Amino acid sequence: MEHSKKGRARRRNPMDPTVEGKRRATIMKRVHMARKRGERIQVTFDEKGQPEGKHGDELMSWIGVLAREHVPIWIQDWRSRDLDGLKEIIWKETVTSFTVEESFRNTCLKSCGEAARNFRYDLYKTFVEEFINEESVWTRPKKVIDNYPNIEEEDWMKFVQYRTSSQFQQLSDRGSEIRTNNEYSSRGGRDGYRKLDQEMMRPDGELKNPACKNASELIVEYNTQESQGTFESIGTNDVLSQALSRPEHKGRVRGQSKFVKPSQYFNLSRSSNKDNEVQSMRREIEELKALVRGLCANRDVEPSVDPKNVPTVDQHNSFKTSCSAQEKQAGVAEPPTMPVDSQECKLYIFDEVQGGQLLVAFGRVWWESLPTDTVHGIPLGEGNVRVSINVPKLKKSALPIPTYDATTVEDAVNGFVAWPKSLVELDMSMNKASRGPSHVPDPVAGNKK
Repeated sequence: MEHSKKGRARRRNPMDPTVEGKRRATIMKRVHMARKRGERIQVTFDEKGQPEGKHGDELMSWIGVLAREHVPIWIQDWRSRDLDGLKEIIWKETVTSFTVEESFRNTCLKSCGEAARNFRYDLYKTFVEEFINEESVWTRPKKVIDNYPNIEEEDWMKFVQYRTSSQFQQLSDRGSEIRTNNEYSSRGGRDGYRKLDQEMMRPDGELKNPACKNASELIVEYNTQESQGTFESIGTNDVLSQALSRPEHKGRVRGQSKFVKPSQYFNLSRSSNKDNEVQSMRREIEELKALVRGLCANRDVEPSVDPKNVPTVDQHNSFKTSCSAQEKQAGVAEPPTMPVDSQECKLYIFDEVQGGQLLVAFGRVWWESLPTDTVHGIPLGEGNVRVSINVPKLKKSALPIPTYDATTVEDAVNGFVAWPKSLVELDMSMNKASRGPSHVPDPVAGNKK
């Protein structure tokens, strides 16, 4: 019974230092003593760019102290340019106490922003949420005054004003909704992914979450196929991304700490990315030139395209590649008949909020697509086809399979991208009016409305 009371007390007061079993605020005495002696603590980083060992832990704790003492609790967006001066102060405080290379500046500042956000969250959960309808919530609690003297009365009032606003409530509800729809829950906390793996695994080795179990089986299968040479894993489109059917985020690496960058983890340098982009664009230009020749042959028109006038990769260094110029030079006076391997289609994405499919664009699907075919240097993968987007409907919608250069529908207009077959529907009204083949492949998603 006593244990239960203590547990409830800790949950109600996560920042109360008088509650037994709760971590107290870190003050980093060792770092302060080293500063007084004019010494700096040497920090080493592993191959992924993560701070190592005891000194690495001290660096992260010190960044948390700086966030608590220097970052105002009323700020709403750490990315604001108005905070550049504050970030410079925090960085100087960091390098005064630790030997950290300039290349880790952005990562350390990002960690500081995250620590400040967590601190604001703890303040809200402890001193605001339960008392949000009481007048006393606008006055600094005694525990805040005693433990965090840097928080002024004016700061506290700004903090409470924002946290009780409808704007914050909408953001909070949105975050809760996204968290509810997350199939692969992660609660690593301070223990990291090692402890999380142990908690998620049953004693008999079975995973608790069915979605995680299915993904785990796919990972094992893909790893086996990769060792046999029947499965290709390139860059961010690795085994894990394909098993989860979710592309890797462009700015971070799934399952790794915030210090790990995609370019480090996937061994992708800027130059190699550029080389892949150039090679992919060259292939697309050749495909477009072949397409123009085929169109001219179908209409008994002699191609008049001068190779010197065909834009090179350097001249046309853009994701969007159009064949309108080539068609014009070839003497095509009206929209030509498309090849037999492509058809008009509607392109959908899966809306996780509404739980259904959402029409985002109109384009063409190219049926002669193999999983090993690449789009901008990235393999199509199983269950995907090559499509071209002609008319965007929801321009700002995220692509289901983004590339290095295109993340939204608007980015991909007049260009090729990969698209899941299950989210492609033939536009029968357009295909009936075209001069295409009499045989129409079965729609891959013909039951959408």
